[in-house]
Amino acid sequence: MIPGHLLEEAFGDAGRIMGKLFEAADRLRPDPSATNMHQPAISGDTKDVDPADIWKVKGPTAPSAIDLSRRVEVLDVMGIDRQLVFPTTAIAALMVGGMTDLGYEQRWGGDVSMLEGMSRPEFSKKFLQAYNDWAIKNASLAGGRIRSVGMVPTSQNADEMIATAERLVNAGVRAVYLQADEPPGGASPAHTGLDPMWRLFESNDVAVTLHIGTEFFFIDPRWSLADAFQELFQSPEIPNTTIQMFSTVHMAVDNYLSTLVLGGVFERFPRLRLGLLEVGAHWIAPAAQRMDMYVDVFPGSFAARLPMKPSEYIARNVRISPFNFEPIDRYIQNDPSLVDIYCYSTDYPHVEGTKDSMANMLAKVKPLGEDVTEKFFRTNAEWLLP
Repeated sequence: MIPGHLLEEAFGDAGRIMGKLFEAADRLRPDPSATNMHQPAISGDTKDVDPADIWKVKGPTAPSAIDLSRRVEVLDVMGIDRQLVFPTTAIAALMVGGMTDLGYEQRWGGDVSMLEGMSRPEFSKKFLQAYNDWAIKNASLAGGRIRSVGMVPTSQNADEMIATAERLVNAGVRAVYLQADEPPGGASPAHTGLDPMWRLFESNDVAVTLHIGTEFFFIDPRWSLADAFQELFQSPEIPNTTIQMFSTVHMAVDNYLSTLVLGGVFERFPRLRLGLLEVGAHWIAPAAQRMDMYVDVFPGSFAARLPMKPSEYIARNVRISPFNFEPIDRYIQNDPSLVDIYCYSTDYPHVEGTKDSMANMLAKVKPLGEDVTEKFFRTNAEWLLP
């Protein structure tokens, strides 16, 4: 969560422009919270790592929000062994480049003067290249405890996506972010033309992640164009968002997961590791049940001839992090066959991670027993952080 005025130091010209975009978003609808990315008074990563408030401080002022070299101290205080680190600004750049003009106006305002003559997609590409250079430099810090997630943007050319993936993996990046908004390489994620990419990730134990931030391209922004949705929630990844957007944030990922499962990707690549992060977990058990049902309804389909049920592939290959306000205990009780998929996430230092999240989630899962508690807080997530 490097604040806007310090982004140039990390990402060059692209970072400077991104800082101007955060400034424009704050002018459009000022964010009074600590998570505002436009805070020019911040001089650097200076706050002490204090056990008394480490779970409460959010935003660019939080320890190690700017300087990842301090993150290991934060992890030690929190009791976290290792973590995936997602890029606030690169997700924002994806949004800027891919959303419709109406979506851009709603979320960022209509001004594009700060792009210095570039189109929004051109800026997005420039920033993501700069981010991936940074991610490679910070691929695996503190002996692999801190793992920066690389970005593989969607392209109509599958070879271009595969080349980006190869560059990241060959440089030591151990987890990647894929967009769930539109078909990769101009086809289904299950198309065999993408098999070289899935094979690359599987053979190198690289976790594939789908994450909040690209749902704006999947669902027409006009669905939020109503008086009832003018009350906004401020978040650096998804500025100026609405309750309607949050209620549908999982839909692009649900669709992507269905194509992977029913298209046999996890049968062809049984050790492919997929993480579904910060898109809620309320939907995944019904999705597994839905896929199992349709395999029975269409016995002549390719998916019906696979040796395992869709829900079994999900239990084996997929991990998901619930929001920390979700009733995870109820999810596990309602469908214990999926107990192995749920993983705790701090979402540090974002406000969506909530305060005292570890204690709150422990209170929910501890009554389910020591085995479930250990799975939720540790062993399930080892699939994504081998």
